[in-house]
Amino acid sequence: MQSLIELSHDLRSIFEGLGESGENELKRVLKAGFKEFLKECEEEILEFEIKYGLPFEKFKEGFEAGKFGDSSSYPLEKDAMVWEDLIKEKQIRLESIRKLECLS
Repeated sequence: MQSLIELSHDLRSIFEGLGESGENELKRVLKAGFKEFLKECEEEILEFEIKYGLPFEKFKEGFEAGKFGDSSSYPLEKDAMVWEDLIKEKQIRLESIRKLECLS
């Protein structure tokens, strides 16, 4: 089986020293890291849901309809952009975890 990525000898020896093949250990570490990033995204999304009392899709509808005031105000526009980016980032992390699980 071809390697997922090429590891330097030094890096491979670190992972192999943990008792599994370097590639399997690297996949495990990557998956754990992606899960941690996913958890951070979810926590930040929750902060926005608490702040506005809505899930993102409802917020976006209200934002576009001007229900939160001037949609071009910097703080509101920034929240909308950051929140939307977090939703996208969450999907990227979920897909990365799914792909890694398929490799296992």
